[in-house]
Amino acid sequence: MDLPEIEQTLRELVAAIPAPARAEMLRVLTIRGDSERAREIGRLHGSGIAPTTAELLIDAEEDPALRAVVVGMLREAERG
Repeated sequence: MDLPEIEQTLRELVAAIPAPARAEMLRVLTIRGDSERAREIGRLHGSGIAPTTAELLIDAEEDPALRAVVVGMLREAERG
């Protein structure tokens, strides 16, 4: 996959997430402390959040650049 395809896939994933879950994802991904953010991601994962959403959170936690992109897309989705 090239960069535009990856971006489009991410946008589709974010768009498919219900608004309340997007708001919760944004809250979790913008927690400043790494350990607290990881703990919250674990809590969400254990709560039965959709597997795709949980995987996106985990991947974003492991890759700061991806986290920044996802946060930006979540913010866009809230405004739009």
